[in-house]
Amino acid sequence: MVEGLPTQPLSHDDYFALEQEQDQRFEYIAGEVFAMTGGTERHAMISSNALVALSNGLRGKPCRVYGSDMKLHIAEHDKFCYPDVMVLCEEGRRSKLYVEEPLCIVEVLSDSTESYDRGLKFEHYRSIPSLQSYLLLNQDRPHAELFERDTNSTWHLAEASGREMEITITSMEIPLALSDLYQQVDFDSD
Repeated sequence: MVEGLPTQPLSHDDYFALEQEQDQRFEYIAGEVFAMTGGTERHAMISSNALVALSNGLRGKPCRVYGSDMKLHIAEHDKFCYPDVMVLCEEGRRSKLYVEEPLCIVEVLSDSTESYDRGLKFEHYRSIPSLQSYLLLNQDRPHAELFERDTNSTWHLAEASGREMEITITSMEIPLALSDLYQQVDFDSD
C-alpha cells in the first residue's frame, strides 16, 4: 500500500479518482494500490520501438496498439495495471480509462520487475481468455522471449537473441526484427 493513502480497500471509482488527484500511476489489486516507478532510457526506447513495430505490422487490420499510458483491467483478479505495450483486436473491449481482453502484451524486463513479470503478473495475464501472446524483451541485451498459447491453452516459448534475429508473433502473423525492437538502444552506456 502506498504511504499516506487510505488503508481501506478502494473501489474502482476511488482508484480512478486517486490517479487523477495524485497525477501518478498506481497498480490496483483487489482494492489495494501500489505506486509505479519510472523506467530507464533503455526501457523507454525498447517499449517505444515495440509499439512502433507492432503498429506498423498491424496497419490495415482491426487492431489497436497501446503504450504504457493505457490501463489493462483483468477482471478475474480485480486488477488494473499498465503493460508496456498491448494489442487489442476485434474481441477486445475498451473504455476511456482502460481496456480488457488484449490479444498480445509486451513487457520490457528490468532488474526490479523481472521476477514479477515472469511470475505473478504472467499468471494474472494467462487468466485473460483472449491473450494469445506475451512478449518479454530484455533491456540488457537484444533478447526476446515469446510465450504463445495454442488451441489447447498450453503456452509455448520461442526465443531470439541478437540484433540480426527475428521473432514472429504467430497469433497476429507479425515478424519482429530484433534490430527494430532494439533500434538506437545503447548497451554500452551504464
